[in-house]
Amino acid sequence: MTSIAITDMLERGVLQTVEATSVDSFLAGPGLRVLFFAGPGNQHGDSHDVAVALREVLKEYREGVSAALVEAADEAQLQSRCRVLTLPSLALCVGGETLEVIPGVRDWGDYVRAFRSYLGDTGTARSAGTNQQ
Repeated sequence: MTSIAITDMLERGVLQTVEATSVDSFLAGPGLRVLFFAGPGNQHGDSHDVAVALREVLKEYREGVSAALVEAADEAQLQSRCRVLTLPSLALCVGGETLEVIPGVRDWGDYVRAFRSYLGDTGTARSAGTNQQ
């Protein structure tokens, strides 16, 4: 059984799927590209928690970021390419290059800081405790 958050994101088109044969095409697109390595079966709580965090980040950054779930069968093949050591993880990429990997479940502020460093500030960053004038 797949995480409800992952299923919802796939059904709404917020998250697409990629496999080894399609990942280059996805990564070649404009803006920040996020590869979601959910782990076997996408069913344990950590994958769900990362999916929820990703969903919230994508709400804030509607422009300039696209996300894809790596097919479970191709995760092992793509992990080394993207420097992913832990499942679940988010690999943040631009132009086919992995800029950063966010491994496992993190505090909300860690996600905000990572995405903000590549995409700039949003209302989420302000709510995470940074002061905006």
